Amino acid sequence: MIIERVLSPVHSLGPGERVCLWVKGCSKNCEGCISPEMQDPHGRAIDDRALGDVITQIARRSGCRGLTVSGGDPLEQPQALLPFLERVRDSFDDILVYTGYELSEIMDGAAGETGIECLRYIDVLIDGRYQKKLNTPDCVLRGSSNQKIHFINKEIKPFYDEYMKRGRIVESFVHDNVTVITGILNEEAQE
Repeated sequence: MIIERVLSPVHSLGPGERVCLWVKGCSKNCEGCISPEMQDPHGRAIDDRALGDVITQIARRSGCRGLTVSGGDPLEQPQALLPFLERVRDSFDDILVYTGYELSEIMDGAAGETGIECLRYIDVLIDGRYQKKLNTPDCVLRGSSNQKIHFINKEIKPFYDEYMKRGRIVESFVHDNVTVITGILNEEAQE
């Protein structure tokens, strides 16, 4: 898998303390994308088994029970995403994945059969292309109101409902003198 970064613990991209993994590569080129540096699909590939082991170790050390996978678009790397999700599934109570594909597109094969198979390991899918003009502060966990939250695992919906009452959350991390902001920004904050 080609990744951009891993941060933990993160509180701004799902309920509880989470490990967050950002992948590289997205061909959708949404206007106003919050992470244009992650659109380029090139980089050094990391073996999905080794990555899974590292993510599991981070979760164990930090006590994180949630995993968020964003990017880029994780479902543009389904051949690497599937074995990664299989490897880490038992280490997390909740796996949230962001994608620019709509769920119906995934089910119709836009990410191949492997993309469909990935859904077996995902609890929550946030789908749809970012639309700058639809970025409103009431879209908790979503960049724009056209994006949908799909609770594949319906049992965890109450935890998300409670979390989303807090509104949008933004955090910052500093590593090697570089500041990284996580969360969903209001459109005026991005300008």
